[in-house]
Formats: sequence, structure tokens, C-alpha cells
Amino acid sequence: MKPVSKFVSGHVALDFCNTAGEHLADSFDEMLIDWETFVRWCVQAGIVAETSYASLARKRIPIQPVIRLRECIYRAGLALARQESIPAGDLAEMVRTAKGDLPIVHAGPGGLHWQPKAEQCSEQLRALLAREALSLFCSPRAARIGICEGGACGWLFVDESRGKRRRWCDMKDCGSRAKARSFYERHKDAGDKSSH
Repeated sequence: MKPVSKFVSGHVALDFCNTAGEHLADSFDEMLIDWETFVRWCVQAGIVAETSYASLARKRIPIQPVIRLRECIYRAGLALARQESIPAGDLAEMVRTAKGDLPIVHAGPGGLHWQPKAEQCSEQLRALLAREALSLFCSPRAARIGICEGGACGWLFVDESRGKRRRWCDMKDCGSRAKARSFYERHKDAGDKSSH
């Protein structure tokens, strides 16, 4: 099953936010291109059992309400990372969505999983993700939400490092690119000075 996105944030609600690449760019890279990719992401996030994938992915369900919720959660997380007020409209939307019915809990050989009802799967999964987001945002961990410093990346994460020193969504990705840029700049400057 092809991965939809990376899981580097330390919390499912922020991993959901991180299903857009270059999220701070004027035009970001949408990873949730349709309902099937959202269901696949839910399986990869461990929310939905892999055994439910085929039946849920077959549905023809609009992806726009999922993306609208993701953007509300993202703007709220971004505000917390920047120590700003959460936009009132986004908070209201998260609270409203969180009041929806949750999927039923299914016990299988791999443990517990959410099992959405076929006719309500979009609403139930959105309610679950909105509750996860509110649970994080209302907890002390909200003060540890950080934002990747890799240009327009904009990915969010829970910074569990000592002294809140984490700077990148992923050291192998934005972190290594930043180090390469820094190395290039240092050596370019040294070359410029030696040519004078």
C-alpha cells in the first residue's frame, strides 16, 4: 500500500495536518487527492483496520469536507505553534464536527480499531479527527507544538525534545536540506573571500 504521507509529528491530528506538502506555500501539494487516499491514510495512521480498507475505499465520497476540516485543524495548530489566538471560525468548526457520532470500536486479532459505518464513514472519521485535535489542543502538550523551519514546509509536530529545540519535521528531509544549504553557503562565502 503506497504511503500517503510521513508520520513524523508525534500526534495523529498533526499527521493529518501534514497531508499537504509545502503547506505554507501559496499553492501547496495536496496529498489527499480523493476519498481513497484519505482511507489509505487512515489505515496507515492506524485509525482504521486494513481489513476495512477495500469496502471503505470503494465509496464515492467527496474529499472536500475532509480537506476543509484538515485546514481548520492546521490553522489552529499553526496559531498555537506561533503563540497566537486560534481563529474563532476554525475552533467553532472543530467543535461542531467533534460532536458527530464516532465509528464503532472493533476488536480484532491486531487489537482495537475504529470501524466506521459505510453510510456515515466521512462524518464519523471527521468527528474522530476533530476530537483528536481538540484533545491535543486542550492539553499541556499544545504548548509543545512546533512548526518546521524548512522554508514553506509548514509541517507541525509535538516537540518532545529537551528545551524545545526541534526545528524540522524530519531530520532526513527538511533538516538535511537545510544542512546542505548551510554547508553550501559557508563554503561559497569562504570561496568568495579567498578570491579577493
